[in-house]
Amino acid sequence: MELVDQAVAYLREGFANINNPKGLLIALAATLFLGSWKQWFPISLVAVIVHIAIEQLAPVLAGEGGAVVLPDLMSEDFWTRALVLLLGYLVIIGIFFFVKRLIFRGGGGAH
Repeated sequence: MELVDQAVAYLREGFANINNPKGLLIALAATLFLGSWKQWFPISLVAVIVHIAIEQLAPVLAGEGGAVVLPDLMSEDFWTRALVLLLGYLVIIGIFFFVKRLIFRGGGGAH
C-alpha cells in the first residue's frame, strides 16, 4: 500500500509542477506534435528534456549573467525530479491530446 501512496504522491507532485504557464505551454506545444497515442510517451520525454533545458537556460536568457550549467545527472534528486516531471507531462499531454481528438474528430460516431 505504501508503494501505491508513493506513486499517487509522485503523480500529484508531477501535476503540480506542470500546472504553471511554462509547463502548460510546453505540454500544449507537445500536444500539437502528437499525432497518435503511440507517440505519447516519447513526446512526453521530449517535453521533460525541454522543461529541464529551459530551467537551466532561464538565468542566462534573462540576462542575469552566469554560465550555462549542466544539471547534476549523477544525483538521485535529478532523476526523481525528472520522473515526477515525466509523470506530470504524461497526465497533462494525455488530457490535452484526448481533448484534441474529441474536438477534431467531428463529434460523430465511428466513420
